[in-house]
Amino acid sequence: MSGQCEQCKQPSTQKCSKCKLVFYCSADHQKEHWNEHKNNCRSYEICSNIELGRYLIARRNLEKGEIIFVDTPIVVGPRPHKIDRGPFPCVGCCKLLLDQMASCPECGWPCCDPECPDLKNPQRHSLECQVLKLRSFKPDGSTTSHEFFRFDVLIILRALFLQKTNIKKWEALLNLEDHLDDRGPKSDIFKSIQEKVNFLLENYIAPLKLYEKETDQTILPQASNDIIHKIYGALDVNATELIEPADLYVLYPIASLLEHNCAPNTCQTTNNLDYKVTFRAAVPIKKNEHITTTYTNILWGTQERRKHLKETKYFFCLCNRCKDPTEFNTFFSALICLGNDDEGCKGIQLPQNPTQDNPDWVCNKCNIKLPNGEISNFVEHLKKEVDKEIDKKPKLEELEEFLNKLEVFLHANHYLVYTIKHSLVQLYKIDGEIEISNGFLQDKLKMCQELIDLTKKLDAGNTRLALYLAVLLNEQFMAKFKQLTRDFDPENKQASEDLIEEITKILEENKNCLEYEKQLETGAKLLQVIEFNEMKFKQWIMENSINL
Repeated sequence: MSGQCEQCKQPSTQKCSKCKLVFYCSADHQKEHWNEHKNNCRSYEICSNIELGRYLIARRNLEKGEIIFVDTPIVVGPRPHKIDRGPFPCVGCCKLLLDQMASCPECGWPCCDPECPDLKNPQRHSLECQVLKLRSFKPDGSTTSHEFFRFDVLIILRALFLQKTNIKKWEALLNLEDHLDDRGPKSDIFKSIQEKVNFLLENYIAPLKLYEKETDQTILPQASNDIIHKIYGALDVNATELIEPADLYVLYPIASLLEHNCAPNTCQTTNNLDYKVTFRAAVPIKKNEHITTTYTNILWGTQERRKHLKETKYFFCLCNRCKDPTEFNTFFSALICLGNDDEGCKGIQLPQNPTQDNPDWVCNKCNIKLPNGEISNFVEHLKKEVDKEIDKKPKLEELEEFLNKLEVFLHANHYLVYTIKHSLVQLYKIDGEIEISNGFLQDKLKMCQELIDLTKKLDAGNTRLALYLAVLLNEQFMAKFKQLTRDFDPENKQASEDLIEEITKILEENKNCLEYEKQLETGAKLLQVIEFNEMKFKQWIMENSINL
């Protein structure tokens, strides 16, 4: 295919390597034309309507793995939640201070090291530090450090300083959705935020305003009650919460526009140094298709996801997964019908219309109906029991017994059952020193495959469950490898060819699914385990003179 160079209009067969929509005859002409082309080169377009507000669509067909955009933070800081106990984050880099705690030489707030680079970073601590120093009150015997060091207000100070350091980012922040109409003075969230606002105004903004008056300068033009509520609203609705390698909130200008979906079509990776985030197509995305992320936990059932979204993001989700009672045929929220008799009919109980406020739950066998409130209360009770059981760190036999009780009431794929099974499959230890039965091995393999299939249905693009899938694939590898070494016949190597090929594919898939997770500590450690297992497998192949 050929076309005209956008710069000189001469014939050319070379396309822009990024958008593949226009032609250039040379790299020089591409550079010369970039200022004119760059906006059209984007793979996404910002749209808006009354229902969704602003959102993104694909300007062209996007291939799986293709970068859609890279976003730079508007503001980065500690989570805006009051710390009542436990370790503080570093006031500079926000890493949790688990081992030792130093103090910022200027303001005295906790930090990882007096030489932490972020203490002097104007986008992090250096500007707020000058305000923190103005507070006259200091901790004494009647005041705990957790009462004094209110990390929940620091990101607000950083946001306010954008007025002086980066006016474009300040304007971008003010343009983000804040849902202030849903956070009115009578709401619980308003009262909670007002306490933070009062603390910030009294202890830091008031001394700053006094300092501005004494020095005849304006440091923060806008720092009113209303503007602080607006910033908190923008953070609540749009910010990304990170826990690795630091505990913080990050607010992005473009990523904040991504529409929610319980089956998102993008995955994201974050640079641990500057917190730039890269969004890629997790699955092929067609031209004009909405580009989506998820604001909730896709390992929750429909009611839990929709409740969380309404409480925190102020909307009810109407995505395809939420509208499907079976959740893509996973039955992730389904219950077992106990019927009206002692035996129970053992049918599957599902909500008739999951996106209605209070749908009836109907059995597919006996048609008995149960009210939504009754189901919700029962599942909430079971959830508390599951949390307690996991916290106990139970032994294998104890967890198996608990699972058997749970499956009396819940479908074998229910999200609470998934939680137990994911823990249980890791307790089915396969140690070279311990002799295990074929039945034990088959039970582990069966559970691994069921969980792998379920995980892939819930997250077809591997957008959020890569670590869960990697753990399952690793457990499957260990069981398959054990099966191989146990059944291998040196006199009949061909009999093991299919299993060897299967194990090789499992290892390859496992490494691939961690492609965008290995920059995180958890992903990196898991990848090390997988690579070590691969080395053992290849060593065994060599020792037995097998040609792959």
